[in-house]
Amino acid sequence: MVSKFSHDTNQYLEALKKKTGDEKFKTFVRGEKLSMGIQLLKKGDDYGEPAHKNGEIYYIVKGHATLKIGKKDYEVSPGMAMHIPPKVIHRFYNVKKELVFLFIFGGLDD
Repeated sequence: MVSKFSHDTNQYLEALKKKTGDEKFKTFVRGEKLSMGIQLLKKGDDYGEPAHKNGEIYYIVKGHATLKIGKKDYEVSPGMAMHIPPKVIHRFYNVKKELVFLFIFGGLDD
């Protein structure tokens, strides 16, 4: 059962796979103190993010890629949680397989 308190991320993911264009993410919790969503990147994608005013956490669900946070590179894989501090530029690249991750913002996902 899906309500405003529960979310079927598998359903969101299937919809993202059918979506055309570069922006393949779904924010399903959006509030002043917390926002959360799911994102899909395809093999070979290079996806950069501007520095946000709030911190962010990525939880890797599926796939492998390199995540650059500031000037440091991290190899990410399923089960890893990555913290991006406020106002730090970050990007995924070298996506080896389809990459699925949850994102959580401390505040609105601006």
